[in-house]
Order: sequence, then structure tokens, then C-alpha cells
Amino acid sequence: MDLAEAADLTSPSATRDPAGAFAALRAEDPVWWSDRHRAWILTNHADVVDALTSPLLSAERISPMSSRIGEGRRDASVATREHLRTWMLFNDGEVHRRLRAPVGRAFTPRRIEHLRARCTDLVDELLAPRGDDDGDGLDLHSRLFSPLPALMIGELLGVDRADAIALQAWSDQLGLFVLGAARDDQADLAANATAELISYFESLVARRRRQPGEDLISALVDAERRGELAPAEVVGSATLLLFAGHETTTNALSNSLIALLDHPAEMQRLRHGEVTPADAVEELLRFEPPAKLQVRYVVTAHERGGHTLEPGQAVFAAITAANRDPAVFEDPDRLDLDRRPVAHVAFGHGAHFCVGAALARLEMNVAMVHLAHRYPSLVAAWDDRGLLYQPAVVMKAVKRIPVRLGRHAGDSGEG
Repeated sequence: MDLAEAADLTSPSATRDPAGAFAALRAEDPVWWSDRHRAWILTNHADVVDALTSPLLSAERISPMSSRIGEGRRDASVATREHLRTWMLFNDGEVHRRLRAPVGRAFTPRRIEHLRARCTDLVDELLAPRGDDDGDGLDLHSRLFSPLPALMIGELLGVDRADAIALQAWSDQLGLFVLGAARDDQADLAANATAELISYFESLVARRRRQPGEDLISALVDAERRGELAPAEVVGSATLLLFAGHETTTNALSNSLIALLDHPAEMQRLRHGEVTPADAVEELLRFEPPAKLQVRYVVTAHERGGHTLEPGQAVFAAITAANRDPAVFEDPDRLDLDRRPVAHVAFGHGAHFCVGAALARLEMNVAMVHLAHRYPSLVAAWDDRGLLYQPAVVMKAVKRIPVRLGRHAGDSGEG
């Protein structure tokens, strides 16, 4: 891959193979300035980890985002940007800690582990044969990997199942704005989606104030009662959990299954119990993380790799590159499902480590084991043109995953 393609993270080559793009940049300069994205791209594991924890950089992206929006759409995005300011994702320091604390208390690994049986039931339900199936072929993205995380996070939040798909669509529209380049044509969609999400969750929060339950919305309302969250922050925390709870996990599931189909010997090792599901999940996250990078902005001028980073400049901490750094991982481009230890940064690092990591790991564990064990003849069904990926800067997101499930293990007497 040439440097021009590699430095444009939305080019067809970089979209399809971000690891290859980042490797090309690292070979030239691990602290690379991209004119296309007006950002520094960090590709060494050590630099990425430091960037995710350094006080010299900030996670606050909303103000810089404004400068990238055309004048004609800046007004349309005001409400969207103000809502995003309530997300812990875009705050630092004490504000970030305050917004994160109530979610962290409710989002414990023990509580998530109790959802394993429910997750298994949903996978069975979503993959059950339907009348419109094309033989044993289907699109696993739309059939399983997109609805499963939406339904799981919806149940945790206390959202009615009938509302989950509508909420997912609004969240996807907001995601085009949050994860893209804040283009003019995305501002109106994001504004409409933000209004719908706020209206929905304001109504749900009001109901939980009157009648609390055991869900995450009730936990956020309880934090509001204790003075930890403002009303707008309760709604903001709910929309963030919805967004992050399905967008990131959908991509993690999709990328993991594609990696396994591209490495059938590793799929066989998982299928035959030669590796533990937990180890397999960690290696899949390392090998093909759902987010290619995390964005930070320079708040204090400093030197990195012989370059001066100036206040206001964007920094792309390349998660994919860090997870393939040969200085940290032996033979980093090889998928090895029992690789240990796995010091990946797929869920970030430091204070902004993904609060929903336990849920994502659970869903990956259940779905990958199910597919490996129940469908021993599972094969890819895309043509020579390959898979179509969203031209997104932040996420590695496929649009469809056509597969053939083959004979169900139970149909042949297998367990």
C-alpha cells in the first residue's frame, strides 16, 4: 500500500486493510502528519498508550468538531453537539469521573455475567430458520451482529424490545456524525436522530423517576437523586450507552467472524476446544479491533517522535496499529487464538477504558462459540470483490457479511 492511500484512512485500501495502512505509516514515521485528516497519526504501541493517558491531550472533541462543519450546517448541529457534551466519552478529569461513576457501579462484570443465558437465548432466536431464508445462506451482519447488541443493551437500559430497532436506527444516524468527519450532509440526520433519542429517553427517565426498576436507567435516575448527575446528563448517559453498546460490539462481532473465516485453522481450534473462548476473544480483539483509532486533541505543545504537536491539533491514537506493533507482539499479523499475554488496547486504556467491555466480551464469547460449534460447515459467501466496508475514520465497519451456515451440527447428530 502506498503512503498516499495509507494516510487517507477512508481510501478503499485503508478501509479494507487498516492494519496494512498503519504499518506502512509506521515504517515511514510512527508519528505521521496526515494532510488529508489534519491529524497526527500515532502507530507505536507505547505512543498510543501514552496518548490515551497523557494530560497533554484531551478527549474533548466537540469544540474542535465545530470548525470542521461547514457554515451552512453549523446551526443545524448545535443541539447535537450540546447533547454530546454530556457524554463521558468527550470529557476529561473530574467531569469525566463524575459522569462515569454511576455507570461503572451499575455495569459490573458480575452483573453482565448473569446475562449469559439471556444472550445465548437471543443468539438462538436470531439464527432460527425463517421463511424468507435463502437456503442456508444469510447476511450475518443484519441477522445477528447488528440486532444482538442492540437488544442486549436495550434490555439493560430497560427499553421495550419493540422500541429497540427504532432506537438503533437513530443511534446509527447519530453515529455517522460522531464517528465520521462531521460532514455537512450528516448534520441534519444527526440533528433529527438526536431530537428523537432525547425525546424517547426523557420520557423513559420520567417513568423511572415515578417507578424505579432494576435497569440502568433507574440507576442513572438514582444518581440524579443523589446530585451526581444533572437531568440532561442522565439522558446523555442513556444515549451514550445505547450508542456504544451496539455500535462497537456490532463491529467487534463482525470483524471477529471475518477473521475466523479468513483463518479456518483457528476456527477449527475454537470449534474443537483447543483454545478457551476467553483467550480467543482477546486475540480477536487484538487482531481486528472494532475501533481503528481514538481521537484526542493537543492542549499543551509538546514533542513526540521528533515532531512538535501544537495546541488544537488532532491526534489519532491508532488502536489497530498498537495491537499489531512488532515491538510488543511476536509475529503480530498472525492470528493465534491462544496467544498469551495479550496486551491489546482494543477497549482503550486508562480513565477512558470502555465501560461496556465486559458486555462486549460476553456477546463475542457467546456468538463466536455458538457459530463455531453449531455450524461446522460455516463458510464465507461473498464474491471476488470482497466485503464492503464503511469509509469511516474511526471504526472498521462492514456493511454485510454473506455466509452459508451449512448443516446445523444438531442435524448430523453432533453435539
